[in-house]
Amino acid sequence: MKISRRSFLRSTTCGVGTMVGLPLLEVMFKSESAFADAPGTFPRFFAMYVPNGIIEEKWYPESGTKREFDLSGSALAAFQERGLKNDISLYRGLTNECDPGGSRGNPHMIAISSWLTGRALPSDRDQMHVPSLDQEIADALPRTKVHSLQLAGNSELDRPNNNVYFNPLKNALNWDRSGRLLPLKSELRSEFARLYAGINEDPTSNIDRRSALKLSVLDDVKEDRQRLINRVGASDAQRLEEYFNSLRDLELQIEALANNNPSEGGQCTRPMEEADIPNPQNGSRNNAIRDHAKIAAQITVQAFSCGLTHAVTYCAGGEAAGCEYRDIGINTHFHNSISHNRSGRYDQWVRIDAFHAELCAEFMYQMKHTPHGGGTLLDGTAVLFGSGLGNGDRHQHTDIAMMVGGHFGRWQHGRYHRFNGRSHADVIDTIRQEIGLPNNYGRNTVPIS
Repeated sequence: MKISRRSFLRSTTCGVGTMVGLPLLEVMFKSESAFADAPGTFPRFFAMYVPNGIIEEKWYPESGTKREFDLSGSALAAFQERGLKNDISLYRGLTNECDPGGSRGNPHMIAISSWLTGRALPSDRDQMHVPSLDQEIADALPRTKVHSLQLAGNSELDRPNNNVYFNPLKNALNWDRSGRLLPLKSELRSEFARLYAGINEDPTSNIDRRSALKLSVLDDVKEDRQRLINRVGASDAQRLEEYFNSLRDLELQIEALANNNPSEGGQCTRPMEEADIPNPQNGSRNNAIRDHAKIAAQITVQAFSCGLTHAVTYCAGGEAAGCEYRDIGINTHFHNSISHNRSGRYDQWVRIDAFHAELCAEFMYQMKHTPHGGGTLLDGTAVLFGSGLGNGDRHQHTDIAMMVGGHFGRWQHGRYHRFNGRSHADVIDTIRQEIGLPNNYGRNTVPIS
């Protein structure tokens, strides 16, 4: 028996309209070697954006050589602590040159709109741009059930802001093939429903019916699931059981997140209210950014494992947006009070940089520890982490934050590169080339890897 790589389990029990994708199984391939080589067959892309810039001298290691450097004293220590140092490369001294004239508008909007495109937006009031890297990758690869996921840890990013200063481009990370801005989505339950809804089904309708019935997606495909397990070999059956267990665990976590805070926007969704303040007596509080990001990482892993999408981005907060980091004891508006007060709030900003690194490391750690064919999910996945701003207090586009991770193409990791003003677009172009996209822009004659 052989089944297709694109097989789904379908509703057979309650008929809510469920389709559950499958992880890589040996029965999907002609030989053991083909199964082992499968992780890199269709590349995947994950990006996490850091808003409002960084403390650049703390973000990178203070010293070291290209191949010998220590992250323990830097904001990126989490990658070393979680065994990911040889899965990443650092690029210091890059410049976001997308605003060469310095007169295109708000520097926050310039930073985020150019970070995944490497191209200048004519004006920060423009609503049309070139496609972002995640969308180029999703468009170039075989069609998936969900084209891409744009996830946010802050429901403030789900909708445009009509304030003149905080214009809609505070969330301008992703641009589709037509040049239109794609919204970020913080409600993880709805995004999960998109991945597992039946074709032509309304995900919102499905999730409402499942909630009313207290029905798991696995319950709705129970009969189809059991038939498949009975047909495959022992090793594939074990993979399926592990996958189904992890999927059920993810469902429970998403439901708990939704029940604890219906907005699912973490603690950045609105001005602080009494209900949001952690209670030291009983430990109760609304969901934190870390909780949200951990579940978003599990959703990413599930979607990548089953080929439900090739591209995911995550942004904990938006440029110039009012996020607070209560997970780490910072109940202060990051943009207004911290990133505009570098000297007075320096230590808090360093902690926020380290916190963002912890979140990205969580995504990579889960990918690295998820078996996929003969390797792991990090094999064949390109990861990009950083910011379009360097010194956020001065709103500078020099010495920006840039880290590349994952194993794809010919990229060599465990490296610390230093440059003096080279364009960050060269990193974007090198990722494009190593994934197999054409060099349409004619830049980057000397690739960075």
